[in-house]
Amino acid sequence: METWRLLDTPPMRAAENMALDDVLVELKGRGAIPNTIHFLQFRPKAALVGFHQSVQEEIRTQYCRDHGIEVNRRITGGGAILFDETQLGWEVICDKSFFGLELPTGRLFKSLCDPVVTALRILGVESGFRPRNDIEINGRKISGTGGTESDGAFLFQGTMLVDFDVDTMLRSLRIPVEKLRAKEINSVKERVTCLNWELGHTPPLRTIKKAIRTGFEEHLGIRLEPGNLTTAERRLFKEKLKYYESYEWVHLVKPTYEKSEVVQAAHKTDAGLVRFTLVINLPRKILKDVFITGDFLSFPTRALFDLEAELRGAPLDYDHIRRIIADFFDTGRIIIAGMSCEDFCRPIGQALQKIAISKYGIPLEYCNLISVTNGSFAEIMRKKPSVLLLPYCAKLPDCEWRYRKGCSVCGECSVGTAWNMGLQKRMKNICITGFEDLIVELKCLKASGTEAFIGCCCQPFFIKHADDFERAGVPGILLDIDNTTCYELDRAKEAYAGQFTSRTDVNLDLLRAVLNVHQG
Repeated sequence: METWRLLDTPPMRAAENMALDDVLVELKGRGAIPNTIHFLQFRPKAALVGFHQSVQEEIRTQYCRDHGIEVNRRITGGGAILFDETQLGWEVICDKSFFGLELPTGRLFKSLCDPVVTALRILGVESGFRPRNDIEINGRKISGTGGTESDGAFLFQGTMLVDFDVDTMLRSLRIPVEKLRAKEINSVKERVTCLNWELGHTPPLRTIKKAIRTGFEEHLGIRLEPGNLTTAERRLFKEKLKYYESYEWVHLVKPTYEKSEVVQAAHKTDAGLVRFTLVINLPRKILKDVFITGDFLSFPTRALFDLEAELRGAPLDYDHIRRIIADFFDTGRIIIAGMSCEDFCRPIGQALQKIAISKYGIPLEYCNLISVTNGSFAEIMRKKPSVLLLPYCAKLPDCEWRYRKGCSVCGECSVGTAWNMGLQKRMKNICITGFEDLIVELKCLKASGTEAFIGCCCQPFFIKHADDFERAGVPGILLDIDNTTCYELDRAKEAYAGQFTSRTDVNLDLLRAVLNVHQG
């Protein structure tokens, strides 16, 4: 039976834990330290983005600053998490040869989650592995995992939600609404759980660690021997810490540049969300820079950076860009469990469609706020859209017409102004009062032979329901609305039911620009 080290470090700051992760996987890759199971904790609490994510897209930085929550970046992929003082992290740092694999697979993820499933059973909770990399209890996540690699070593890590402050998590993280569709849940509170909620009490930390230790010894066929950091680990840790405390590391992924040159598009798959941010030179029609972000797990670690580097300078031509991406997937230069080349190419196609809209004289920053369904912008415009769909959430919260189909056109909100703009273009105006009402109206438009429509909704809503729009079969142009809060604050359930009580605004300048093209 092989002996591994059990490393149990005291609670540390976010940068310290990140630096130590890097030290462990690097030295293990060199064969300089033993295979290790590592327990870690954070103090103070920390909001952590995945390696490929952008802080500005995933973290509410002002809230974190105001409440003493550190912000940092993991060396592993996956989504943003809040790691407070109550949670316990566990890590496996070992030779790749131990599992006979060069790159992580779904089978390896399960093999490394099964010990924690056993630990939960010891603690009195029945759980199971949920692809791609979660541990769940009756559909509710209690542990998320991720990994990375270096030379001949893997680092695989997970969290154990011991107790959980949902409200702080919602306020510190920009929880992406796109996740809610894949898991078929409308509330973060309905899709996570913790030991305290399941057992009715919080077990002592030593009891939880003992159960996890037993699980790993049983499933990996090893014996764990408590140990400390080696001299080499301590020395390298001191060298790396400054970098993991730096702005350069925390903001390694920075997808936003001059607004006039940036176009974004995203696609949600079962394996995660992939978002492309393209920085373009429009006159020269080239891709100046590209950032690929999301909550997926990719291997090897540098694969995304290599792909971004190869895409820089490429012409704004879908076939050319697709060939580059396909080569990475076909040759195994990038491996993402559950995600294909087509999943990466779909948002590229969407972004290029947005860029093409600029030829109508619409500023590129407005083009970035336009999405299309069942046709290109040009094709839809040729059909002369005859219906304008407007959102009830842009009406005043106390308006008697808030939850009704019509509008009094009183001039007190952006809906009334947009309503008049539609009438001037001889369009039929319809206020949408909820998701189900939208589906009904789209079916009616299809049945009546309506050629095309223009609608107003937030982009997170469109990303989540892109397939629903496509299934409806009516060509449409969707314009982003301002001041959207329902999805950011996990109020999608209210919006879905037509009960969202806050107020958004129709982007009137954007609508006017598109209607001017419509008139032409």
